[in-house]
Amino acid sequence: MSKHDDKSKKKKMKHSSNFKHNLQPPAGILNVFSRLNYKPHYALAEFVDNSTQSYLLHKQELKETELDYQLKITIRYDSDTKSLIVDDNAFGMELDRFLDAITLDAKNQDQINSRNEFGMGLKTAASWFGNVWSVSSTALGSNKRYRAIVNIPMLQDTGENEIDILIEDAPIEEHGTRIYIEQMTKGMGPRAVGKARSLLASMYRRDLATNDININVNGQDIEFDGYSVLAFRDREWRKDLDFNVEFGGRNYRVSGFVGIMNPGGFPKAGFALFRRNRVIVGGEDLNYKPREIFGQAQSQVSLKLFGELDMDDFPVNQAKDGFIWDDGLEDEFIDTLKDNIHDFIEIARMSKEERAKEEKYSDEASARVKDEVSKAIDRLNSYVDEDDGKGFPSREGDTETQISFDGTNTLEEITEAFLKDITESNKEPSDFKSPSREYIVNVDKVLNRKITVSWEMAGNEKWITVDQPNQDSDINVTINVNHRFFKPYSNEEEFQVVLEKFVIAFVIAEVQARINSDKDGHIFHNAIRNNMNEYLGKLSEG
Repeated sequence: MSKHDDKSKKKKMKHSSNFKHNLQPPAGILNVFSRLNYKPHYALAEFVDNSTQSYLLHKQELKETELDYQLKITIRYDSDTKSLIVDDNAFGMELDRFLDAITLDAKNQDQINSRNEFGMGLKTAASWFGNVWSVSSTALGSNKRYRAIVNIPMLQDTGENEIDILIEDAPIEEHGTRIYIEQMTKGMGPRAVGKARSLLASMYRRDLATNDININVNGQDIEFDGYSVLAFRDREWRKDLDFNVEFGGRNYRVSGFVGIMNPGGFPKAGFALFRRNRVIVGGEDLNYKPREIFGQAQSQVSLKLFGELDMDDFPVNQAKDGFIWDDGLEDEFIDTLKDNIHDFIEIARMSKEERAKEEKYSDEASARVKDEVSKAIDRLNSYVDEDDGKGFPSREGDTETQISFDGTNTLEEITEAFLKDITESNKEPSDFKSPSREYIVNVDKVLNRKITVSWEMAGNEKWITVDQPNQDSDINVTINVNHRFFKPYSNEEEFQVVLEKFVIAFVIAEVQARINSDKDGHIFHNAIRNNMNEYLGKLSEG
């Protein structure tokens, strides 16, 4: 048995009727709490923390005594009487815990690693809200109710340090705690009540999600609505996170998730930072948005990137509205977080219009283009099967100017030479590639080639990239729909079909030209053009 437990038993045995209790240290310090930098929702959260922690500690006992038990926390603010009442049906407090709750320097073992870890929340929050406050509580299974009234102006005027502890009879089925605050120095108008309701819902979203806990503010149950996640590039943009931040010779674990909202919203975006399943930093318009990740306040990232991060290893301040990390820990946290979500940051930077443009090259669009082009390829193949196998002849009147082709040149090199007047130097890398489409194209009666075509959004250096390791290989073609020559039209599906037919005709025309080159590897300058004329004619016949 610990000394604390032994002391508690002595308290229970000693006091069977009303008695005086020393608040220690001097009660005048309570007046200082009214000047703390609290916000109403954080002050209310101190009471909710106590209620939920009592429930979490005694969850099994509470559920065993009542069918379908649910923790109910009721907050009622009366602007007419300037009073605030917070009720709960949690486990309640035995005398020792009750005295700890109102004594200024008291803390018990149950509070270590808990939501009410500092043991000061009730005292500081109640004294911040008003000049006079009282606490009454009955423990589960007890028939005694303990009650105390703290009158701050009176204690200050008289210099007294003791208050009365009242012991009353209570029904055996009663359990829970009530906090009653009068002579409030911090009022709450309708707007403040609404904001407190919204922020408490955000703060205790995980408790509410279990349906084991209900919180009611001025007659209205609070609820937290989750955010819809962006579906893009054949996936939902949400992923779990679990990493360590190394700082000062120790590791600080961070877990949770990151996501991209759709639709976005500036007030909702950002990270909610949790500790012990309760939000420390976060809520509508209050989410964590470091500039190093989110950029400007009106950026695309600031509109859509969001997440929840559990940070139980990080030190928190006494008001539990922020972390103690100005020594460089926050900087290291931001850098590590950014490294773990860089792909989400890039997608979040894309505007709705940019995503819509990319969707033009989705699986569905790709399938429609393939269907149309395949019909044209079938017509082309039928024509080639009827040909004499000699390829397409040069046209009368064409000169016999030749260009060198020694058999080692790639189709890509010929392509660049052919359209060199519509290219420009731009080394911007591709950040998107569409699904690929495969076509079997007859070059002549005995030879065919599989051509695989896909789209990409690259810079303006190349209009197509052709990959054929050797003359007998299949051909991979990538069309750059972001090239300046195509860009004004590349969002239109009809144009995509025409472009794909054109590219296939061009590639097969090159193959045919190579086949018909002379023994020195030379081809006539008009061979590709003539072949294309024939292929395009057949591909366009309907």
